[in-house]
Amino acid sequence: MASSIPQHIIDEIKSRIDLAELISSCGVDVRRAGADYKACCPFHHEKTPSFIIHPNQGYYHCFGCGEKGNAFTFLMKREGLGFVEAVKRLARQCGVAIEEEEDPLAGMRNRLYKLHAELAEFFHRCLKVAKEAEAARAYLVRRKLTDEVVERFCIGYAPVSYEALEKWARKYGFTADEMDAAGVLLKSKHANGRPYNRFAGRLMFTIRDRAGRPVAFSGRILTNDKKVAKYVNSPETPVFKKSNILFAFDQAAANIVKAPHREAIVCEGQIDVIRCHACGFTTAVASQGTAFTAEHVQILKKCADSVVLVFDADGAGQKAAIRTGGEFLAAQIPVRVATLPDGEDPDSLLRDKGPAAFRACLENAESITQFQVRTLRAKEERPDTIDAVTRVSRAVLETLAQCPSAIMRASLVAEAAELLKVPVSALEEDLAHVKAKAASGAWHAPSPAPAAPKPSPAPVPVAKVPDPASFDAAAPVNNPPSTLEMALCEFLFEHEGDRAIAGSVNAFLPDVVLNHVFTRQFVAAWRLGLSGSADAFAEMRLTLDPVSCAWLDRILLGHEGSGLSEMSAEKILEMLLRKIWIAAVHRRQGELPAQSSPENDTRRLRLSQLARTIQRAPWDRLVELMDSKTLD
Repeated sequence: MASSIPQHIIDEIKSRIDLAELISSCGVDVRRAGADYKACCPFHHEKTPSFIIHPNQGYYHCFGCGEKGNAFTFLMKREGLGFVEAVKRLARQCGVAIEEEEDPLAGMRNRLYKLHAELAEFFHRCLKVAKEAEAARAYLVRRKLTDEVVERFCIGYAPVSYEALEKWARKYGFTADEMDAAGVLLKSKHANGRPYNRFAGRLMFTIRDRAGRPVAFSGRILTNDKKVAKYVNSPETPVFKKSNILFAFDQAAANIVKAPHREAIVCEGQIDVIRCHACGFTTAVASQGTAFTAEHVQILKKCADSVVLVFDADGAGQKAAIRTGGEFLAAQIPVRVATLPDGEDPDSLLRDKGPAAFRACLENAESITQFQVRTLRAKEERPDTIDAVTRVSRAVLETLAQCPSAIMRASLVAEAAELLKVPVSALEEDLAHVKAKAASGAWHAPSPAPAAPKPSPAPVPVAKVPDPASFDAAAPVNNPPSTLEMALCEFLFEHEGDRAIAGSVNAFLPDVVLNHVFTRQFVAAWRLGLSGSADAFAEMRLTLDPVSCAWLDRILLGHEGSGLSEMSAEKILEMLLRKIWIAAVHRRQGELPAQSSPENDTRRLRLSQLARTIQRAPWDRLVELMDSKTLD
C-alpha cells in the first residue's frame, strides 16, 4: 500500500466535520427537516428538494439521482478532488494533524517525483536558452503556441547529448539507476557502450498527475524522418501508469465541476488539449499515449457528468469516437460527438479559425447514436436498402448494449429508430438479443487476457435483489462476513457501475466461493445496479435484518475507497479473487471426512494443489480454473 492516512485520523475528521455545514459552505441552500436537513441536489437540476443530509450519521443521499456518500465523497464529487486531497482539506478545516504512514516504496516514489520535477524544469530551460533548441522554438512559433502557454504547460527540449543529462544528474544528485528507473537514460548499452537517451532532440511535454506533480514525459520529433516514431512516451514507472493519467486533468478537473452540466471535452492529442486551454476551453483532457479506456472513464467520472468528444474528422477519428463513446455509455455518462470540418483537428481549427468556430462545433455536437448512424450511413452506397440498414443498426445496437442505464438506453434506441426509419419495438427486440448474447459470453467465457481480468461486453441482467432465503446454505447470518469478504464488498461499492470490473466479477466470482449470505446478496445487488436499477442497495436494505443493515451501512457510509493504493483496480480485484478462491478451497478441504481413504486423500491432495496454484500461478493460467465446478 502507498503512503496512507491512518484510519483513526479519518474517523477523527469525520467526527469533527458538520456535514450540513460543509455542504452549505459550498453554496448549497440547506434547510432543516427535523433531525436532518434537505436541499435541492447539487449534482442534478431539480426544483423540489430530494437531497437529504443526515448529520448525525454523517452521510447524504439524493432520492432523485441516487448520489450518496459522506463528507469526503461530497468534496471529491463537488470539487473534483482525489480522496487524499479531500481528507487533507477537511483535516485543515477542522484542525486535525495528519501523520501519514509510508510503505517501503515511498522513498523511491518520492525520488522519482523529485527527479521528474527537476528534469521538467531543466528541459524547459533548455528550450528557452539552448542553441540546439532553435528548431524546437521555431516549431512552437509555427504552431502559434505563445510563451505563456509554453510556461503554463512547462514545454521543454531534451538535449541530443547523453553527456548533458549525465552532467545534470550528477549536479542534482540523481544516480544512473534513478535515471534508468525514470526511463530517461537507459543503462542498456548500444554498440558504443553509451546509455540510451530516450528523448534526445525532442520537444518535451510534461505529464502531470492529478495533484499536478510531473510524473512522465512525451517527446515529439522535430524532423520529418518517417522511420522514427513521431512521439515517444515515458515507460510506466512506480509514479506513472498510463491507464491512471489524463493529460491536463490536473488543470481541467476543477473547471469541469464548475462547467455547465459538468461537461468535459475529450481530445485525442496533447497539443489539441493545450490549444483548447489556451483558447479558454479549460475542461479539455486527453489520454496519455493510449486509447481511452474504462479506467480513464472512471477517473473522469469523479468530476464529469457528461462529455463531448472532439476527435479528428478522418476515418480513424470516427472509429475512435464510437469506441470511446461506448466506454462512456458503459459508465452511464451521456456523451456527445463534435464533428470538425474535413481536414481539421481541434488545434488547427482553434489556431486558424478561432474559438467561435470551435464553440459552434461543440454546440452542434450530436449524441453518440446520431453520430454513429450518420457516419455509418455515409459509408453505404445505398444506405436505405435493407442490408445497409441491418448493418448500421447492428453496429449501433452493439454500442448501446454497453449502456446499463435503462432510461439512457431507451432514449438512444428511440433516436436510432427515428434516424433509421424503423419501429422502436424492432430495435428493442434486436437489442435484447444482442444483450443476451453478450451476457451469456460474460458468464461462461474465460478471459483471453494474459495479464489481468478484462471487461465483459455487457452486464448480467438480474431481475431483482434476491432475498437471503433464496441462497444455498452458507455461513450463519448472525456471524459477520469475514474481513476478506467485507473488503470485496467495499471494493465493489467503490467501483459501482464499472463494467470493466463487472466482466471479471461475472466470470470468476460464482456464489459458491462466497461464504456468507450477506456477501452473496451484496454481490447480487451490485450486479443489479449494472442493469440500470436506480438504487439496488436501497432495495437490498429492505430485505435485511437490523444486524445485516449495520454491515451494509458500514460499507455504504463508512467506506473511503482505495484511492491510496498504487495498484490498479484490476490488480486489486485479481488479488481479492485469489484470496477468496483460496479461502473457498480451504473450506472445501475442511468439509472432507477426517478419516483417511484413497478417495478422501486424493481429493484433499487435489485441493491443496489447487490452493497453491491459485496463490502462485500467473493470472492467465488461473482464469480457466475459476469455475464453480472446480471445487467439486
